[in-house]
Amino acid sequence: MKSRGKVILGKTAGRSLRFGHPWIYKSLIKEADDGARAGELVDVFYEKGRFLGTGYFNEKSQIAIRLLTRREEPVDKEFFKRKIQAAFNFRKHFVRDTNAYRVISSEADELPGLIVDLYGETLVAQFLTLGMERLREIILEALREVVSPRGIYERSDSSSRRIEGLEERIGWIEQSCGDEVIIFEKNARFKVQFGQGHKTGFYLDQRDNRILLSELGLKGNVLDAFCGTGGFGIHLALTGCKVLGVDIQETVIGQARENRELNALSEDRLEFKTANVFDELRVLEGAGRKFDLVILDPPSFVKKKDALEGALSGTKEIILRAIKLLGEDGLLAVFSCSYHMDETLLMQTAMSAAQDTRKNLKIIKFLKQSVDHPISPFVPETYYLKGFLFQVTSL
Repeated sequence: MKSRGKVILGKTAGRSLRFGHPWIYKSLIKEADDGARAGELVDVFYEKGRFLGTGYFNEKSQIAIRLLTRREEPVDKEFFKRKIQAAFNFRKHFVRDTNAYRVISSEADELPGLIVDLYGETLVAQFLTLGMERLREIILEALREVVSPRGIYERSDSSSRRIEGLEERIGWIEQSCGDEVIIFEKNARFKVQFGQGHKTGFYLDQRDNRILLSELGLKGNVLDAFCGTGGFGIHLALTGCKVLGVDIQETVIGQARENRELNALSEDRLEFKTANVFDELRVLEGAGRKFDLVILDPPSFVKKKDALEGALSGTKEIILRAIKLLGEDGLLAVFSCSYHMDETLLMQTAMSAAQDTRKNLKIIKFLKQSVDHPISPFVPETYYLKGFLFQVTSL
């Protein structure tokens, strides 16, 4: 094994580094030797020589080092097998009623820059950083030995790769399976076509919330705004609700209709419409439509912190419009998938919208990402999906 580069941190690093957080910013580095090359492993030391950990280095990124371990140990195939096996065991223990879930969730599983999802017997992998790209072959070997998949599809098309100086990489790494798979969540079924859709093919992080809403015992009218391929709507229609799903993307709505057919649901029970949600909320209000549950699961309105003000404005508008569509004691499920909009901001935005419409809110449930997308309290960025289930009443 070739020797690693060495990085020494400055005096302020001890105060600035949070316990358990794997990111080391460029500004904390005092010096790096000639062995510290882009994408390569480096050993990191505090100024007085105490060992901090081993990670991969990229001087072109503001996050110059992402730590993989705080122990003095080899970072080889066996290292990744242990990490992947621990993550896989966690999912097998806690994930229920599905054949599709996240196996590796980057920083939350102490493997920053790596995302791996399992759909049936097929893995979909994302290598998000230069360091993980350089380690891809031994990681793939470790995945094969731990999971034994029938296929591995790569979906490395995240914007983070461009920041790292990498091109997109999409396609089969190996294939002994079909180009699509049927996944299930309890009694709901969905078709996933590899290479299509957002993320790795399906919004796995909302699974627990989809199941939760379907178990409320509702039988009324539901509006599923930003419905995607029909996840919430399928679950609720199967339990007896009458659902309208709205999304702006025609291809996504087409996939939602295929999922409706897969679950043997009628169009009368589950209708999908291609429309801009902001516009459609006004149309529904003008038509006097009322719903017993409105679900707002928008895409991220804020990618960077400086876009937060505009995102809050957009979020307040859709919440306000949704409240106006609810009958008395109606339910509102609202989500934010942006790390920069935390629970407090989302709550304050909902409260402001409720005040403007002279309504009261009661929290029924705090909502978050599914259990296979674990949250590390030491890495706040791992808690990105948050939401509330409100009951909305008159003052």
